[in-house]
This record gives sequence, C-alpha cells and structure tokens, in this order.
Amino acid sequence: MKFVVGDIHGEISKLKNLIYNIFVIDKYPNFIFIGDYINKGENSKKVLDYLVEFKNEFTDTIFLMGNHEYYYIQYVKKGICKDKLIKYGVETTFKDFNMSFDNIKEKLYLPYRAIFDNLKLFYETDEYFISHAGISLDSVDKDFNILSADKFLFNRYEFFNYKKKIHNKISIFGHTGFNYPYYDGYKIGIDTAAVYTKENRLTAYCLEENFFINHKNEKLYLKDMKLDRTPWINRKEPYRMEKKNE
Repeated sequence: MKFVVGDIHGEISKLKNLIYNIFVIDKYPNFIFIGDYINKGENSKKVLDYLVEFKNEFTDTIFLMGNHEYYYIQYVKKGICKDKLIKYGVETTFKDFNMSFDNIKEKLYLPYRAIFDNLKLFYETDEYFISHAGISLDSVDKDFNILSADKFLFNRYEFFNYKKKIHNKISIFGHTGFNYPYYDGYKIGIDTAAVYTKENRLTAYCLEENFFINHKNEKLYLKDMKLDRTPWINRKEPYRMEKKNE
C-alpha cells in the first residue's frame, strides 16, 4: 500500500513511531513524503539522516518539496530567502547542523543532495493529486505546465476554499496545520500540526484503503469523516521554538 506522510518539521521521534505503526500494518509499504522535513522541530538533521537511509533502502520512495526546503535551495542557489531562514531555521535547524549562513551549502545541501535534488512538486495516481500545499487549476495552464513553484508551495486559504477536483482527482495536501485530518469531498489535508504541540499527531494517509494513521497508532477512515466539519487551523507558536513565528 502507498502512504502519504504529512509535514514532519524535524519531529524525528514522531516520525519513527509513525513509520513503525505503518510497517505493523503492511510489511511492504510505499511512501510519499509531502514536504517540510526541516525547521521548527525536534531535530532536523536526524530527520534528514533518517530519510536518506530510508531512500537508500526503499528506492521507490517519493519526496515532495515543501516551502521550507525551497527556502534553503533558493538561498544556496540564488542567495535569497534569508529572512525565511532567520524566521524558521536559526533557532532549530541551524543548531541541529551546527551551521551558519556561510556554510549552509556544505553542512546542509551537499550532504543531502540525494533528497534535495530529487524533490518533486507533485505526484499523481489514478485517484489522487498530491502536492505540498495544494493547487488549483486556475493557476496552471491547460497542459498542467508548472508556471511557478510558488503555486505548489504556498497555497493556504485560497486553496482551502477551492471546491473542485484536480483532473477529477481528490487533492492531498499538507502545509496548513490542522488539529486533525481535513476532508471536504474535494481535498484531504494531512498536516496535523505535529510540530506545534507535544500532543499533536504526525499523520499519514493510506491511498488504497482510505484511512489515516498517526504516530500514536490511531486510525481514522475517510468514510467516517463528516464533511460539514472544519478542523481548527493551528497557527500558534511551535512549542520547541522560543520566539513567536507565524
């Protein structure tokens, strides 16, 4: 079975627990990671180390780009997004890698090029369109060419209000942290704000069997979700960070 894993943000302990729970269910799963592996959380270096080993062992694993990976790539390649790295990474990721702005390329980018150079903006199956922050057909051309990476990485409220399927497929997205999984008949939100509180879950979604599972081994089937309920969007300060960030 294929499992789509929500935003990790350095939460290595929750990630290991979630992966363990999935392997209990399925000895031969495939994985799609939806992006935002770093910044804000427990230890971003340990997450990337784990994911590199994971990629080496499970070669069919798909890694999507999140906006937080985008910030580092843009800084290394173009010298931009420094303000975002200060806002989200200095207190956590910079410490995890013992790095400064002078050696991000040597400390973070080059050792993990197996991840960074193979990040995709989206992934499709027969039933699902999967991207980090969602996408609307209004923001791409008729052939679905990528007009701007921003469209796949920074959507939030505009996409949240988008009530259409993408090529007749349900969208699966992260980026917007809910307190529990979101579903409105058109799209599925699997970022359950794992980095924001100790109690919040890290969640994955099983494409074939249509259920959510989290790091606490709680399972929820899509058919049991009420479409008229909107989970609270968690925009509070990540509990491991000292200063307040959006």
